[in-house]
Amino acid sequence: MVLNSNKTKWFYLVDDFPLPVIIMVTKGEIVMYKCSAKSSLVLDQMRARCQADTQTNNKWTGKSGNYMYIMGRENADGKATGVVHKIAEDGSHKLCGSFKILSDGMITRFTGLSKQDQTNMMRSADAEYSAKYSETAPTQDTAPEKVAV
Repeated sequence: MVLNSNKTKWFYLVDDFPLPVIIMVTKGEIVMYKCSAKSSLVLDQMRARCQADTQTNNKWTGKSGNYMYIMGRENADGKATGVVHKIAEDGSHKLCGSFKILSDGMITRFTGLSKQDQTNMMRSADAEYSAKYSETAPTQDTAPEKVAV
C-alpha cells in the first residue's frame, strides 16, 4: 500500500508472478508504471527505437508518418497498454490507435509499428530476458531406488 500526498491509498496487488517478473518504471523516487519484466523489456526496445529516431522516449518515425505512444493504466496481470497518437506536420497530434504488450512480452497490437519491427523487438526482449533472468536449477542427488520384494 502506498499513500500519496492527498492521503489517498493506492493498492498494488500482485500474486501470480515470481519475484523478478514485476518491474517498476521509476522517475526519481516516484514509481511511474508497473508491468511484467518481459513487457518492460519490450518497452525498453521501443524506447531505444524512439531514441534512435527522434532522441525522445516515446516518439518514432513509422512508414506513414511520426507517432507517439502514451502509457495507459497499470494492469494487475502485468501487461503494458496505452494509446498511440499520430503527429501532424504542424506538430499537433491525434489519437490513431493503441498498443498492448502481454505479460509474456507478446505484442498483440502497436499502431504505427510494422509487424517486422514488432517481431524484432519481441525477439530482442526475449533474448535479454533469458540472459538476465535465466535460472539454473541446482542439481539434486536422488536417493537410490529401493524395490520391495
